[in-house]
Amino acid sequence: MRYADDPQPIICEGEWHGEIIDTPRGEGGFGYDPYFLLPQFGRTGAELDATEKNGISHRGIALRALLERLKSLD
Repeated sequence: MRYADDPQPIICEGEWHGEIIDTPRGEGGFGYDPYFLLPQFGRTGAELDATEKNGISHRGIALRALLERLKSLD
């Protein structure tokens, strides 16, 4: 069982690979999203809709990994 002061927290990571561009593109997202080009999609993070972005972003990857780890604790 995990608890707030657990000395061994569950840590999950995700990576999102792309390229930084000079000219921002897209209206969505925040921060660096308009400058972060995903070559395999030909779009920036700001040009993806929320479902697409959450499916491939480092945060989405880490969250899915965390959910799997939590399920395995039961």
